[in-house]
Amino acid sequence: MDYFILFMAVVIGSGIAYFFQDNSRFSKKLLMFSAGLLLAITILDMFPSLYANGRGNAGIWVIMGVGLQLFLEGISKGIEHGHIHYHKHHENAAIPLSVMLGLFIHSFLEGMPIEAAHHLNHNHEHHADSNILWALSIHKISETIVLTTFLLSLKLKNTYTVLILLLFAISAPLGAYLGSFLNSDLYFIAMGIVAGIFLHISSVIIFENNEKHNLNWQKLLFVFSGMLLGFIISTI
Repeated sequence: MDYFILFMAVVIGSGIAYFFQDNSRFSKKLLMFSAGLLLAITILDMFPSLYANGRGNAGIWVIMGVGLQLFLEGISKGIEHGHIHYHKHHENAAIPLSVMLGLFIHSFLEGMPIEAAHHLNHNHEHHADSNILWALSIHKISETIVLTTFLLSLKLKNTYTVLILLLFAISAPLGAYLGSFLNSDLYFIAMGIVAGIFLHISSVIIFENNEKHNLNWQKLLFVFSGMLLGFIISTI
């Protein structure tokens, strides 16, 4: 079921981008909401899960996750946080393989903690991973909208576009499948790295494009709505 939810998040996101190509306002709002949700789940579920089990070095893996995401972001040009900083010089431009590689690695890593707890008999971790699944799925919809819009702008053959989206759709489920084979120690390493990735992405989304530090009430509404949902589902 987890694999299906992750896969369908990409299907929904690509469908929105394809049928509603003027989607920038909607995608920005969804992005703000998902950032608040990711941040809440990271702090309220992932961090307590990491530190409650005696993993004193959990912070190291969180920092490594932040650093890894900074590296991947340099390759993927920022699709993870809802923007693509890539300039094509002509139509029918070849798709930048580095962008896809960075994005696929990012998505693969995100999926790793989701299935692991099903095989570790840790009730709290299972609860945390269910919340990660829903937060990640909402984020992946907004991520896919940006990716699909970018692919459509390149005017690639439909076959290539569908193939790329299909590979992206299975990347997180593949990560989740691999995560199901992790032992307890490796699971917490993966959880720490993904927590760092989520922490970085949500922070970038929330604070990006606000150099003048102006109050944006609409942005605050969507971010705090996501945080509220994260708080609710983390306490259920």
